[in-house]
Amino acid sequence: MRIAALTLLHALDGVLTEWQKDATLDLEDYGRRLVRFVLRAVRKEAPHDRPQPPPRPFAFRGICYDAGTLYEKDWNSRPSWRAADVEHDLRAIRDDLHCDAVSVVASDTGRLARTGEIARGLGLFTWLQPRPFDLPEPGLLEAVGRAARAARRLHDEYGGGVGLNLGCEISLSMTGIVPGRTFGRRSRNLVWSGWLLPWFNARLRGVLDRAVDVARRDFAGPLTYGAGMWERVDWTRFDYVGLDAYPDATNHWRLADDLRAVVARGKPVLALEVGCCAYRGAAEKGATGFDILTGDPRRPVRGRPVRDESVQAGYLERAFDLFEAVGTHGVFVWAFSEPGLPHVADPAHDTDMGSFGVVAVLPGEDPDEPERWRPKLAFDTVARRYAAHRDAARAHAEGAPDERR
Repeated sequence: MRIAALTLLHALDGVLTEWQKDATLDLEDYGRRLVRFVLRAVRKEAPHDRPQPPPRPFAFRGICYDAGTLYEKDWNSRPSWRAADVEHDLRAIRDDLHCDAVSVVASDTGRLARTGEIARGLGLFTWLQPRPFDLPEPGLLEAVGRAARAARRLHDEYGGGVGLNLGCEISLSMTGIVPGRTFGRRSRNLVWSGWLLPWFNARLRGVLDRAVDVARRDFAGPLTYGAGMWERVDWTRFDYVGLDAYPDATNHWRLADDLRAVVARGKPVLALEVGCCAYRGAAEKGATGFDILTGDPRRPVRGRPVRDESVQAGYLERAFDLFEAVGTHGVFVWAFSEPGLPHVADPAHDTDMGSFGVVAVLPGEDPDEPERWRPKLAFDTVARRYAAHRDAARAHAEGAPDERR
């Protein structure tokens, strides 16, 4: 039932998007397009193949680094922040995954700034994204202002190589647009209130316009925003289009066409989040794969999911194929690690199955000991694909100017 509702939501959203492009679209034409979109969704038809030029090397070979997001008032994705652990992780990101960029996200501005400083010091292009979940607009704007000042300090210290991302799917992460007291409730409510998307998006565009005003008071460098695929953003004042583009069973039939349409508008497009969990069936869920987690420490994993790291690796393999085919400017895999969801042998308590990390964090007996992790199969997938893009960039763009400012 949930998949069917999401599929219909995507179909309706697709037609509304077409209507926004063409103000002369009449009701009869609207009906024809609605039928076409719904039939494609129900049949799960993929877009028609089109001849594509050879893939261009990504300008950003990136991964997201969660320095600690307070998704719920009593749960932090990174319970402990230690500079030595962060530097160790970021060195692996640079040297082993062959990334040249990192998207640092955090609810706490201090963690955001300190992690960003370590990343930039290692030579990685560093995007900073504040994540003040479940706050109203004034709280969001205050967090954007603090992040902008942190980005400016890094930019001034290193002479560039820093960008600011205004937030993550604000229609859901902030209160006041989609109804619901928490991020989880708003996510569920969005499924059943898709007919209100034009109104939600109008409110979102107003919030983002005010957020850009706040950011530009302190930061003149590259600007983007992590938009959900249901969000309709006015990208005029941004340097990059930013999309959280998770393929799943509900959007497979239209995602490539949607991305091509955005790329065709001319502004560089970044896939700011894409990822998958590591159990059977997770690829069909995409961004909602974490729904096997209950939040109950006595029985943290719902049902009996079967751990399968090849699912995550295969999902990212196909995602890279997609982003290359549509001409995406850069990609940021979600995510390097999620230390709040450690890997244990007991499947009923293996919360790492609900993690998007490409490494599995191992539990430690002493909270002061260094964090330990092991690579998952997806780690090798990311490393191999990014190494190929690195080598292609060296071969075809030797001496070309840096497009990332």
